[in-house]
Amino acid sequence: MKRLIMGPLLLLLVFIFPIQAFADDFTIDGFSIDATLQTDGNVQVKEVLTYDFDGSFNGITREIYPKKGSEIQDLQAEENGKPLKIEDDDGAYKIHRKAKDETVVIQLSYTILNGIERYSDMGQFYWPFFDDRNETDFGNVSITVHPPAATDDVIAMGYHAARGKVTTESDGTAIFDLGNVSSGENADIRVGYDESLFSGAPLAGNKSIRSELLDEQQSLAAAQAKYDDRHELTGRVAPYIVGGAVLLLILIGSYALRLQQRRKQNAVQQYPEAYFVPDPVMSLPATLRYTVPQAGGPQIQTTALLDLLRKGYIEKVGEEEFRVVNRNTEYAHESLLIEWLFDEFGDGERFSYNDLDVLQGDPLVVKEDVDKFRTSQVAWESAVRDEVKENHLKGDVKGVRLLSIITGLLLIAPMIWFGIYNQPMWLFFLVLPSMALILLGIFFNPKTVKGYGISHQWEAFRKRLPTVSESDLNEQLDDEQKRAVIYGIGTKTLENNNYFKSKQTTQAIDGVPGWSYFPVGIMATHYLTSADTAVASSTSSSSSSSMPGGGVGGGGGGAGAF
Repeated sequence: MKRLIMGPLLLLLVFIFPIQAFADDFTIDGFSIDATLQTDGNVQVKEVLTYDFDGSFNGITREIYPKKGSEIQDLQAEENGKPLKIEDDDGAYKIHRKAKDETVVIQLSYTILNGIERYSDMGQFYWPFFDDRNETDFGNVSITVHPPAATDDVIAMGYHAARGKVTTESDGTAIFDLGNVSSGENADIRVGYDESLFSGAPLAGNKSIRSELLDEQQSLAAAQAKYDDRHELTGRVAPYIVGGAVLLLILIGSYALRLQQRRKQNAVQQYPEAYFVPDPVMSLPATLRYTVPQAGGPQIQTTALLDLLRKGYIEKVGEEEFRVVNRNTEYAHESLLIEWLFDEFGDGERFSYNDLDVLQGDPLVVKEDVDKFRTSQVAWESAVRDEVKENHLKGDVKGVRLLSIITGLLLIAPMIWFGIYNQPMWLFFLVLPSMALILLGIFFNPKTVKGYGISHQWEAFRKRLPTVSESDLNEQLDDEQKRAVIYGIGTKTLENNNYFKSKQTTQAIDGVPGWSYFPVGIMATHYLTSADTAVASSTSSSSSSSMPGGGVGGGGGGAGAF
C-alpha cells in the first residue's frame, strides 16, 4: 500500500517542487516575434530573444518546424548587427555565441514561404511559432502580425496560451501579448484579412472562410469569457477550500496525537516497570528486534543463539562449539536458526564457529555457501519479524489512516481546478495540507497499548542495566538472570556495566548463573559479525560484476541553449 502511494506522491512532489540542479542554467526573459505578411503569400519574421545565462554556454537553440506546405528559408542570426554562425539540423538550429554569466540579446530573421493560406474571400495566417515540444519557459512573449497594407478588415484569435490575448490596431495589426508561457504549451495564432491583400499568393482552396473565422472567434471568445468567470469564482472560493483543508489537517492530526498519548498513558498503567527483568511476552530475539530497531543482525543472531542455550535446545561443547539437544522449539525462528547453523554449516548435530570460515575468500569460489547463508539468514529474520507482527504491537488505526489519505486525495480535485483556472498561489497553499494528510495516513502507525507497554518496560530495564550490581543479581532467579544478561549482550548495555567489566574470568560468577553467557556472547558476536561482513562483501562484488506533438499543421518549435 505504501509503495503504491509513495511512487505517485514523489512524482507529484517533484512536479510541483522541481529540484534545481547544481549546474549551468539559463532563462529566456523576453521573446518578441514580429511577422510581416507579404502579398505573395510569404511572411517575413523577425524574432528577438533575451537570454540570461548563469554559467558557461556555447550558444542558443531555436527549433522552427513549418506547417505542411510551408518552408523556412534564409534564417539569419545576429547580435547588435554582428552575424552569428548557424548550424541547421532539419529545423533545429544552433546559433553559436559563447556566453558566461551574462545577458545576451539575439535577433533572428527568416522567411516563411507559403505561410499565407488564400481562399476566395480571405487569406489567413494560421501559425505555431512554438508548440508542446518546446522544453523552455518563455518570459514576456509577444507576437505582432502586420498586414501587407493598412486595413480595418481583420479577424484575429489565439489558441491555448494565446487565447484571449489579442488586440487589433486601427491599421489591422494584430498584437498577441502572451506574457509568460510555460514549456510544453501550444500558442497557435490565427489572423485573417481580405484576400485582395494577397493577390500574388496561390489559392489554397476555392471556398469562403470568413463565416468560419467569425464563428471560431465567437466560440473562442465565449470559451474565454467562461474561463474568466471560473477563474474569478475559483479565486473567491479558494480561501474557504484551503482553510477547510487546514482545519481538517488540524482536526485529524490532533485526534491522532491524542490517540497516541492516550495509549502511552494506558501502557504505563497496564505495564508497570518490572522489579528486575520484564516478563517474557515474546522471545528475546523478537523483543530485541522490536525494542531496539537499530540493533544489527549479528547482535540479534547472538541473542537468538544464547536463548537456544538458555532454553536447553542446544548445549555448549568446548570453547567454540555447540551441540543440538532438542529440536522441538517454541518458535519457528528457533527451528530455522538450528537448521541454518547446525544443518547448513554444521554436521547436523554440532556447529562450530570455524564452520563459517567457508564464507571467506574469492566471491566466485564461495558463492554457493554465501547464497546458502544469505537464504537462511533472510528466512530466519523474516520469521523473527513475523513473531513481532503476530503480537500486534502497532496499528489498529486503519480508520484514522484511511480518513487522512482519502481526505488528502480528495483535495487533488480542487488542486486540479486551481491549476486549470490559473490560481498558482492557492494551488501551492492547498498542496501543503493535502500532502501532509496523505503522509500522515501513510506513516501514522502508532504502537498499541501492548506495544507501548513492552517498549516502556524494556526501556526502563535497559537504562538500569549499566548500574546493576552483584547484590541485585544475587537476589534474582536463575532464568531471570540469564534473560537479563542475554538482553544486555544483545543491546551492548552490559559493556558499560562496571561490575561485569571488572570480571576477567570466563567462568561463572558466584551467584550469577547468566554470567557464563557474557564471554560466549562476545565470541559469538565476533564470529557472526565476520560472517555477515563476508557475505555482504561477497554479495556486493557479485552484484557489481553482473550489472550491465506539435502545433497547428504539424508545425511549431521551441528554444533553448547549449
